[in-house]
Amino acid sequence: MGFERQYLMGKINSRAKGASAEREFCKELSEHLGDTLVEPLKRNLEQTRNGGHDILGLEGLAIEIKRYRALSEADLTRIWKDQVLDQAQRVGGIPVLAYREDFRPWRIRLPMSTITGQTWDAGWDMPWTIEVGMEAFAYCVREHLRCGLQQQEAPDTVEV
Repeated sequence: MGFERQYLMGKINSRAKGASAEREFCKELSEHLGDTLVEPLKRNLEQTRNGGHDILGLEGLAIEIKRYRALSEADLTRIWKDQVLDQAQRVGGIPVLAYREDFRPWRIRLPMSTITGQTWDAGWDMPWTIEVGMEAFAYCVREHLRCGLQQQEAPDTVEV
């Protein structure tokens, strides 16, 4: 098998694994949310062409899904800064990273402000995030839907 074919097959398998992870996440979160959902969760099929986050159906949340064999904290930090925050700012949503390693449950990383009742502010560098499991994230989503939390415009300056 030539290098080009191996590269292409690796890319296709990676894409299929990502799509499978997105479907798996939607199904599991939907089961936790039950009747709370107004519309079904679904994959954003335009994400590659037009950019944007991975999951549609939760207005105000920009959810990125990752599925890896193993992840280091450095990988998670890089993904958060390089992709999740960027996508959230593009769509004006709260950044959320949902990831799952092989043989492990889903973990969800989101701004700490999501559970403190504050509104996510895109102007902050986001040094404080929390990480929760699927059940706790479903609770956050229910509160988000109930309260209508939304991203604020970034201030010109941030007072410390």
